[in-house]
Amino acid sequence: MFDTGKSVTVGDAALFVSEAGKADGDSIILLHGGLGSRNDFLPLARHLEADFRLVAIDSRGHGRSDLGNVPLTYHQLERDAAIVLAELGLSDAGIIGHSDGGIVALRLAASGVVRPRFVVAVGAHWQMPADDPTREIYQGITASEWCGMFSEQVQNYEVENPAPDFARLFDATKAMWLGNDDKAYPGASVRSITSPLLVVHGDEDFLVSRRQAFDLAEQVQGARLLNLPCASHTVLEDRPEEVLPAFKAFIASFSLSQSEQGKE
Repeated sequence: MFDTGKSVTVGDAALFVSEAGKADGDSIILLHGGLGSRNDFLPLARHLEADFRLVAIDSRGHGRSDLGNVPLTYHQLERDAAIVLAELGLSDAGIIGHSDGGIVALRLAASGVVRPRFVVAVGAHWQMPADDPTREIYQGITASEWCGMFSEQVQNYEVENPAPDFARLFDATKAMWLGNDDKAYPGASVRSITSPLLVVHGDEDFLVSRRQAFDLAEQVQGARLLNLPCASHTVLEDRPEEVLPAFKAFIASFSLSQSEQGKE
């Protein structure tokens, strides 16, 4: 799954897009986290492929996608994703985003450039105050430490990226994490999100606090919150079978509501 695909050119970068699942099913866009790739969604995708068309995008510089020469920001990733979705005719598809991918999904939904059928944001910051403890974590981590902790992830990147340079990618990603301007976290703009939103949080997520997840759900009218006990930041990879019932109930609930509205 996600072994084959095509590239969509955005500016100076070719972004890799792979599809799996039910070709005529409702489309779900999969946006992965920082320094990962589309393959991070494999554990969840195996539970969704029978019912949905899954479209996984490697973010700029990640997986099989080019990094290009523009600064890596959440705004740039939002722009990249919007262009890819327009190219594929999927600007109204549902989106599941994890971590950085969740932040991009929030920015996309808030911008109004696309109209996602729904958004699931997993382990995603909607804001990053100057005193947020996560900033200290990001400031302290180095590329060599990351390679030591996530050696398999880095090895996979080195194998499949068209121009691998992990040190450069790491520095660019770290700068994005530490951003604090309007090209960084969506902040108060999330209040303009009208797409159905499910916020998913692992109760033992060391990067995203309970308060972050709760406040995000409070900012967006009608948003729902799923807080999973004993779950980590990588809940989609570690425990997809526990997230799945909530995903399906969430999608079914607003689909039913839209169907009933259409009969009136």
